[in-house]
Amino acid sequence: IAGEFDLDIPKYLTAAASTVEQLKGPLKAKIIVPSPALTPEDVVGVLEGRGWEADIVTQSTVSGLIGVSPKGLMKCVDGRPSNHPGMNGPKTLGGVYAIATNRGVTDIHGLKEIVEEVKQNGHVPSVHGDDHAHPAPMGCGFFKLWSQGKLDGIAPPDFNSEEGQAAVLEAGGVYEELSGAHQEKVVYINFVPNTTIAPKAGNQAFVVDAWIAGKFNLDVPKYLIAAASTVEQLNGPLKAKLIVPNPLTPKDVVGVLEGRGWEADIVTQSTVSGLIGVSPKGLMKCVDGRPS
Repeated sequence: IAGEFDLDIPKYLTAAASTVEQLKGPLKAKIIVPSPALTPEDVVGVLEGRGWEADIVTQSTVSGLIGVSPKGLMKCVDGRPSNHPGMNGPKTLGGVYAIATNRGVTDIHGLKEIVEEVKQNGHVPSVHGDDHAHPAPMGCGFFKLWSQGKLDGIAPPDFNSEEGQAAVLEAGGVYEELSGAHQEKVVYINFVPNTTIAPKAGNQAFVVDAWIAGKFNLDVPKYLIAAASTVEQLNGPLKAKLIVPNPLTPKDVVGVLEGRGWEADIVTQSTVSGLIGVSPKGLMKCVDGRPS
């Protein structure tokens, strides 16, 4: 809470300790820290445990990865062609329904608030249907599973697909229509911030932009399990590629420096005679090379 109210944290904790001491409380503390963040390796383990094939790849190996645009739809992970041009937005489960399901929002009022939140965060909120479902908005497989109570641990909505469509449009969102049948060959789970993959009619893929979960403070394990369950129930491919950022290498640093007009070389530690181990008694000091 100290961070939320911009408090002096050392002063705050010192006051807490002093209070307990003067009240003759127990001088025994347990410091609770957050669980480690879910890693791509963790996700691979979960998927393999569900019978999937999953690999981790770096962003440089994925040719279709593009930057997101504020004009792109925050749209469903569905890989089918769309009648809307804004394909360079983040891909989420059912578009704005991803946030609703993750937070337990089941009413129209809450859905409209999510549409507004998405707009405030620089994305175009959307939901979709397709050209052959009846009614058309039931062409979203994720919404269909949600409405039928087929997503474990997620309560179904109090509204139907047409009411959801109307609410999103009324709140300033977009409805897109997809065409054709599902022919996805792979599921991309993308951890590279502010990037996505646009749908391709002849090379369909489910695209789950996992980085968006952090932006909207979603429960990441719940979100990714819902994604896996959706693909499984839609008889999609149990094959995933987890896209992670390229690691920063010494060669990358050389390139940046040379781009700024520097001369830079990479050398191994054995060629630097003055390299020594650090000591706990040594100063954590300035990079300044003058005598001290």
